[in-house]
Amino acid sequence: MSRAQWLLLAAAACAALTGCAPLDALPYAYEIEDTVLLRTLGVDMATQRLDGVAVTASSGERPAVGDSPGQAGVVLSAQADTVSAARTMMQSYGKDELFFGDVEQVVVGEGLAQRGLDDLLALMARDPELRLEARLWVVRGGSASDVLFGGEESGGVDDRLDAMESNADQGAATLPRTAREALVDLARSGTTFLPALAQGPSRPGDGAEGDTTVSTAGYALFRDGALCGWAAGEEAHGIHLLLGRADGGLLECAAPDGARVALLLTGVRTGYTPIFRGGALAGLEVKCKVEARLAEVRGGDALSREELAWLEAETARLCRTRMETALSHSRALGADYLNLRQRAALSAPWRKDELEQDWEEGFPGLAFTVNVQVKVAGG
Repeated sequence: MSRAQWLLLAAAACAALTGCAPLDALPYAYEIEDTVLLRTLGVDMATQRLDGVAVTASSGERPAVGDSPGQAGVVLSAQADTVSAARTMMQSYGKDELFFGDVEQVVVGEGLAQRGLDDLLALMARDPELRLEARLWVVRGGSASDVLFGGEESGGVDDRLDAMESNADQGAATLPRTAREALVDLARSGTTFLPALAQGPSRPGDGAEGDTTVSTAGYALFRDGALCGWAAGEEAHGIHLLLGRADGGLLECAAPDGARVALLLTGVRTGYTPIFRGGALAGLEVKCKVEARLAEVRGGDALSREELAWLEAETARLCRTRMETALSHSRALGADYLNLRQRAALSAPWRKDELEQDWEEGFPGLAFTVNVQVKVAGG
C-alpha cells in the first residue's frame, strides 16, 4: 500500500468517530470533578530512548466545576516508544483521570517534524479521543516540551495558543491549520505547511506573565511528510496573498515625502492560469487583486491624487515581491505546499490531465508571472 493510500485510509477511518462533543465523549466511568481535561498536547523526539517519543500534555488553568473551586493547570510528560504508551504512563501520575478528548492544540517539536508527521497524523485519525480538528503547530529551534513547561508558571501556554488562532481573522502573522488539512495535503502531494512557534525571553508589554513567551514564527514547510524549510516575515505574508487570505492584514511603507503609511487590506482575490506552449506546461500566471483602506499617515499631510496613485503602485510592488519570494522558495524546495497544481486545474479543467502528467517533473523549472492590482480607499 502506498503512503498516500495509507494516509487516506487513516483519514477515512475517523469519519465514524465524529459527531460527539468533547464532554459527551467522556467515558461513563469518569466523574467530571476527578477528571483533568487536557487542552494541549506536545510531541517530541525522545531523549531517553532510541526512536521513541516524548509526550507533554497541558490542561491550562482549570475552572471551577460544581462545588469544586478552580485549580492551577497541570503539565505532565512521559517518554515511550509510542504516543499511546506515553499517555497511558501519565494516567498513573495521580488520582485524577486524564481526558485527551478536549485537546485543541497539538505542538510538534522541530526534531520530530524533521523525522516526519505521518505516524502522528495516523494516530490522530484512528484514536477515539484525539481529534483531526485540533490545530497543529511546529516549534522552530526548540521542543514542544520547552514551550509547554515554559508557560506553566503563567498558567499554561494554552490560552496563548487559543489567542493566536483567534487573531487569524484580524490579520495575524500566521493562519491556523488543522490536522485534517495537513493529512489531506500529505495524502494528495506529500507536502503541506503549518504555522510555526518560537519561544524567547519575555519583554515588558508583550502580555507574558513569566520569563519566557511564545510567538508566531511564520510557517514550517513539509515535503514527503517531513520538515524541509521555513517561511517567515514577508514570505509568510506572500503565502497569505497567494492563498487569497490576507484580509485584515496591515502593510506599511514610506511615502516619497518621508511619511509613514499604514494600509489595512480589506479584500484579496487571487487566481491562477497555467501557460502551455507546444502542448507542454511552460508557466503559471498569478493574478492578484487587492483592496485596501488607508489606516494611518504619520508625519505627512492627507494624500493627493498623485500620491495615492504612487501608494497603489508601491503596494502592488511590495505584494508582488512577497508573492514571488514565496513561489520561488516553494519551487527551490520542490515542494508544492500551496497546492498550485489543483488551483491551476480549477481555472483550466480541460487541461487537468496535462497538468497531472507534467506537474511533478516541470514544477522545479516552472516560470511564474505575478501581476498585482491595488485599489486604495480613504485617500
